[in-house]
Formats: sequence, structure tokens, C-alpha cells
Amino acid sequence: MNSDQRFEILNTELSLIQATLDKYDDLIFRGRNFFVTLWLACLGLAFTIHSEVVPLLAVAVSFLYWFLEGMMRYQYWLKYVDRYRFLRDHINAPGSDIAKISVYDLTNHFHRAQQSWWSKVRACFFKAEPTILYGIMGLSAFVLWVLLINGVLLFPEQI
Repeated sequence: MNSDQRFEILNTELSLIQATLDKYDDLIFRGRNFFVTLWLACLGLAFTIHSEVVPLLAVAVSFLYWFLEGMMRYQYWLKYVDRYRFLRDHINAPGSDIAKISVYDLTNHFHRAQQSWWSKVRACFFKAEPTILYGIMGLSAFVLWVLLINGVLLFPEQI
């Protein structure tokens, strides 16, 4: 295979990886939309049935969705990002030898730099955007629960 053919294959691989990343981004945002709906439903239910315990369910839902999104990133998303960045960096590097880049190596096994377990977990579970989203919503539901059990915030009929 000559370098032009290899370049076309790698270019196609980049496009396929980008399409896969777009799919996972869509799944993540759909999950977030569903999470916000469940979170609001929990808080609405708490006020509808006058339950001081239901806001804790919203806290649990926040933690659960943070964990599920992190697992999706850890199990699936990370390998695509790793391969995409590798290809992007090596194709665009001045004087790079395309002949040394493996073709359709989704695991990036032949060129992957070893990463520690903690760096992978940090990259997947502690990204700022989801951590802040789920953290603030979980914390606000927890604060609501604390206000309700301490009588600072009362249900409408109790006022």
C-alpha cells in the first residue's frame, strides 16, 4: 500500500471515529436531558406528596447519572478519543511518516502510550462539565432536603 492509499484510509478512519464520537455525544446529552427530567420530577413529587425523603432520591439520581456517564466515557468514548487524537497529531506533525501509523487500530494498541488507571478515571469521571452539572444539582437537592427536615422550608399547606 502506498502512502496516498494509507493517508486516505487514515482520513476515512478519522471520519468514522468522528461520527462515533458524535453518536456518543448525542447519547450523553440525551441522558442528561432524561436526568434533568427525572431530577425535576423527584423534586416536584416531593412537594406534591409532601415527602421530606424524596429529595434524597434526586441526590441519588444525580450520583447515578454522573456514574453512568463516567462509565460510558470510560468503557467506550475514551478509546475513540485516544485514537482520534493520536491520528490527528501524527498526521499533522511536520515530517511524520504515515507508513508507521497502524490502520484501523481502534484500540490504538500499537502506538498507545501507557496511561495509569487513575489518569483514565480522572479523564472520564472528573471532566468539569458533567461533574459540575451533576454535583450542583445533587447538592441543591441535598440542600432542599436539609431545609425540609429542619423546618426552614415548609410545604405549602404547612405555611
